[in-house]
Amino acid sequence: MVPQGPTPGNQALTHSAAVGDGPKFTAAPSVAGALEALLAHDVGDWGARGLDEVKQRTVRRVFRGRLGDEPVYVKVFRADTIAARARRALATAAKGEREAKNLADVLAAGLPAVAPLAHGLAREGDQLCSFVVTRAIDAAPFSFPADDADARAAGALLRDVHDRGLVPSDLHPGNLLLPAEGPPTLCDLTSVQRTGALPMRRRAQGLAFFCNPMDGGPLGPAAGALMDGYLHKGAMPPRFAAELARAARQLRATSLRSFGRRRTRSCRHTEAEPRQRAKPQTFWHVGERGADADTRTALLALDPDAHEARRRGRRGSVWVLDAFVVKDRDQGKARKLWLAHYWLLFAGIAAPTPLALRLHAGRGRVFTRRLPLPDLAAELGSGRLDEAAVAAAARSLGAMVGRLHAHGLRNRDLKLENLVRDPEGRNVAMVDLDGVTLHSAEDTRGCGRDLGRLLAAWSAAGSPGGEPTVCRFVRAYARSRRRLLQQPPMQRLLMHAEKRAREWQTSHG
Repeated sequence: MVPQGPTPGNQALTHSAAVGDGPKFTAAPSVAGALEALLAHDVGDWGARGLDEVKQRTVRRVFRGRLGDEPVYVKVFRADTIAARARRALATAAKGEREAKNLADVLAAGLPAVAPLAHGLAREGDQLCSFVVTRAIDAAPFSFPADDADARAAGALLRDVHDRGLVPSDLHPGNLLLPAEGPPTLCDLTSVQRTGALPMRRRAQGLAFFCNPMDGGPLGPAAGALMDGYLHKGAMPPRFAAELARAARQLRATSLRSFGRRRTRSCRHTEAEPRQRAKPQTFWHVGERGADADTRTALLALDPDAHEARRRGRRGSVWVLDAFVVKDRDQGKARKLWLAHYWLLFAGIAAPTPLALRLHAGRGRVFTRRLPLPDLAAELGSGRLDEAAVAAAARSLGAMVGRLHAHGLRNRDLKLENLVRDPEGRNVAMVDLDGVTLHSAEDTRGCGRDLGRLLAAWSAAGSPGGEPTVCRFVRAYARSRRRLLQQPPMQRLLMHAEKRAREWQTSHG
């Protein structure tokens, strides 16, 4: 069940009350009695009161169930930091009340949106937290790839939103619902700006945000039907495509940095253990195939110093164990290495799964899963790879480096010894991220160096596959970069790569 859009049963929020000297609320008559009984209990006890918790984050909790005869969702906003509590105390309207008002305004404007049923304050421990209640129906969130009819309907709704001068700050596919019957429906409107006539740049930014999960954003092939629906309601000026490309590039850079900040705060990708004086602080990666309970137990029991280090140097030590790789660095370098793993996760570039970062006494250790195969230099040198495997590796490597550069990332230590094919042989993964740095995606400095080192290393390995393999690598790089940036790589960049390749071969010959 998900919140429902406008129906004849939508009700005005006319019932206001307080629960003793504590929580206050405003509700539709159909849920007022049941909500008053619920608010007599702590949010943590709502699971025993007929509501199921479907989401828990540091900033909100979401419950699903029934209040009276109404199927509902209840969203509770949490102030998880001192600053957040101060902002809440100074706010003229709590988040729940603001979202209920935004939903009512959108409905009044004739747009399909979730139906607000109540808002107010609920008690969670010693805090009063804002909440909002919305009606629920059977539906699913919009997602890419989507059916063409659904995508066109979504594009038409986005156009209606923009034409009315509305800018929902968090309108992404998960906040657009597809009911079993009826049009796509808006939800989660905590923040909506009303700007009057919406300029073209703001329209482009809104579309880029909605299409951000896809390579190429709103100009990518997968967004074709959605853009058809958007433009069907009226053509845009010729320069609109350039604005869309610009907005998509800027958003990708912003999103990459935002995702990187997840590395050291509790969220759906990371669990940050509380900091304790004189004890190690540990950050666990809990995303897909991250540090599960068994892995945590194994890592906590692991003493790398009991094993022989694969490498010791000025940067620190590296241990390669049966299932894990451990890198010891000074604390600042360890944090940067941990951050690089999150950057590559966001960019969709294959790399060993990060597991944990442990900081203590000015040092840091980064734990990752070990990829079992030998590095690409050893495989090419052994001659064990057939022609098809060499071609697949070249295409995968080109696509990977294209994605790397299109996200503004560079790797000054990019070489065949730091690349490993996955066990199925479909992708090439980077296994040493100490050299990863972040730049502007439109800045080509460093791109030629990365490409040149790889081209020279491929030549030093005997040029397996010959000239056709190099062409596959370059074409895969160009396609990947063009798909993400909506512009071809500059010819000057490829010429610089050839120059750097010759320089590298000369200095290492």
